[in-house]
Amino acid sequence: INFMRWAASILGSHNIRVNCVSPGGLWEARHPERFVRQYSARTQLGRMANDTDLMGVIVFLASDASAYITGANIPVDGGYSAFSGV
Repeated sequence: INFMRWAASILGSHNIRVNCVSPGGLWEARHPERFVRQYSARTQLGRMANDTDLMGVIVFLASDASAYITGANIPVDGGYSAFSGV
C-alpha cells in the first residue's frame, strides 16, 4: 500500500493512476469448514469472497469511471476490515 501511494504521487503528473485492491479471504473448497465458518462470522456480509467478487472493483478501476481516483486502497473483504469485534 505504501509503494502504491508513492507510485501514485510520482506518476500522477504523467496522468498515470495507481491504486490498490486489498481482497479479503477467498473461499476455496479445500478450506476446513470450521475455518470458513469462523472467518465468515467476522465479515459484515457473512461469507468469504467467491471467484467473481473482485471483478467489479477491477473493472471499475480500469474504466474511465475512476478517472479521478489515484492513490487509493480499496478493501474488498465483505466488511471484514469494518468488524468491531463485538
